[in-house]
Amino acid sequence: MHTTKPRRHLTTKPRREMLGLLVLLSVFGAAHCYAQPAAVEPPDAVIELWEQHWTLNADGSTVYHEKKHVQLNNERAYGEFADPRITHRADLEQLEVLVARTKLADGRYLDLPDYAWNEVGPDPSAGWPAYANLWQGLLVMSGIEPGCVVELEYRLTSQPGTRPYLAADLRVDHRYPIRKRVITVQVPSDVGLKVATANLPERGTQMAAGSWTFTDLPAAADEPQAPPWQTRRPRLTFSTAGLASDWLRHWTSQMEAAADQSDLIAKLASEWTKDQHTPSDKLRALQEKLAASFNFVDFPVAWWPATLRPASEVLRDNYGLPAEAAAALLALGRALDLPVVPGILVDDDIWNREVPQDGMVSAFVVLLVPKPGGVRAVGGESPGDGHPIVTDTGEPPEIWEPRRGKIVREGRWAGHMLLPVPDLLMPKMSLPAWTSADESRCRVHGKLTLSDDGSLVGTLTLRATGLFATSESLRSADAQKARMGALLGHVVPALNVESLVVKTLAAAEFEATAQVKSGAPLKKLNDRFTMRLAQDGPFLADVPLPLAVSRREQAVRLTGPFEEEITITLEWPEKWKLEITPDELAASSGNWGSVEQAVTRGEHSLTLTRRTRVTQGTLAAADFAALRAALNELRSEYARTLVLKP
Repeated sequence: MHTTKPRRHLTTKPRREMLGLLVLLSVFGAAHCYAQPAAVEPPDAVIELWEQHWTLNADGSTVYHEKKHVQLNNERAYGEFADPRITHRADLEQLEVLVARTKLADGRYLDLPDYAWNEVGPDPSAGWPAYANLWQGLLVMSGIEPGCVVELEYRLTSQPGTRPYLAADLRVDHRYPIRKRVITVQVPSDVGLKVATANLPERGTQMAAGSWTFTDLPAAADEPQAPPWQTRRPRLTFSTAGLASDWLRHWTSQMEAAADQSDLIAKLASEWTKDQHTPSDKLRALQEKLAASFNFVDFPVAWWPATLRPASEVLRDNYGLPAEAAAALLALGRALDLPVVPGILVDDDIWNREVPQDGMVSAFVVLLVPKPGGVRAVGGESPGDGHPIVTDTGEPPEIWEPRRGKIVREGRWAGHMLLPVPDLLMPKMSLPAWTSADESRCRVHGKLTLSDDGSLVGTLTLRATGLFATSESLRSADAQKARMGALLGHVVPALNVESLVVKTLAAAEFEATAQVKSGAPLKKLNDRFTMRLAQDGPFLADVPLPLAVSRREQAVRLTGPFEEEITITLEWPEKWKLEITPDELAASSGNWGSVEQAVTRGEHSLTLTRRTRVTQGTLAAADFAALRAALNELRSEYARTLVLKP
């Protein structure tokens, strides 16, 4: 099959409803045969052949040629392969479907019917006129059944200038086994091609100049909260972008060019900052207004146009890509003469300076350069006139992301670094990952008193440091109260914060004391009151764990090591009797840390102390299993339930 004929432009998903029904039917059928001896089942899919070929021509045009043969053994794998989508820019790239057919289990072939290929709008870009040229060829393959083989081969030819460079960051293996995989990259002799590889298998790998062949790659299914695949799976990365500084200069120049000035930008900048005075407050006001009203359009950077739209157009239309939003914030700041420059933030685990490329960007940002010195142009009149920029200060800049605000070292951004801005003399800035449990502690302590009607009142103090204390999100009194309520709700559910006194609020420390009261009396069964501590401790709000899954093969990546300590004293009326007490739990410990719970009885009181300390940011599967077992002890009914009889 060879065709480039335009197809109908749709936004439908033809097979999803049917797949949902098939999944339900398969689950229902599996339940009826559960008691039968289970034979060894083949994998849901096997990739028999997967070829990817990139070619950069001398005139700057590119050709991408892909061939894939996949045997489908179960409905669970249909979605990815039975309805493949080929994304391309309709005005700049020619899509040729060379082969699209299904080999049935009996050996017969079914070619793709003409009506089964349509051009659809990708969901993330649909409805935004600026990206209307982004299409997906949707192929609804025929004859899909267990045991069939889907064969697809196509070619994408781009016009010169469509892409500024050739680059890809490839995971060599897949969640399904691969019998044979071939990767080739061809560039003109005068073009530098940089390649980096990691974790490639020793067996079944053949390499030549610009060519790699892999055979019998085992399946590698992902699991929740596993470390990034770039750090643990076979990886092949190539780029013709040149040095990291060249690639970075390309992007900062793009943002500079897009940060134009107009009457609209000047008007918005003035209106949005009319009550602000310092540069930081002004930039915050601009960012918060954008975050509240701007439509952020997000789809893979490989689909982006070669040139960013001007900020005046982006703000007029009120939507844009992450880099366009950053350029708009940059333009708004420049309209107020703020010392701002564009920047790029990358994840330490993903970034590779030898083969820089767009997919490695975590955030396009705006940097507010501190004074004295500020930003000045060398050989020009303004920082945006294309001349080198320097600063005389040795202080790090503030980092602002249009959607999320000021970037500091917290859960989302720990482990990232700011790439050095071309021609800007400033110290290297990084937001290192959390590596020590001693720097991230969450401690809750205090006393609760139970009244005759089963209501609770008391005073609780929270002290949080490190990853538990993000001052950026705690600037307002309402945010501080909400944070206190959220964390205390992970100690005793349904506690309301009546008043709050903040003792410390710093970059990595938050301490406050709250007067609390239960929203309703404790539940009563017959003549007894029952009180249950929260199932999950406060730390899970900031350090989530995949506790629901019992089997684990891959390591678990945490937000960071931490320590949590909860010490709560409960007092009740003198004539009441404590009938059921939470169990003490002896310390469980290992390479991962420790978990324990102690209970101290008084005459009319009980003090419960539970400690959780995790000392590693990445837990091996066996270590996580031990931690999970210990935490599930804390989460159990017998470890957190009290019963009192008046």
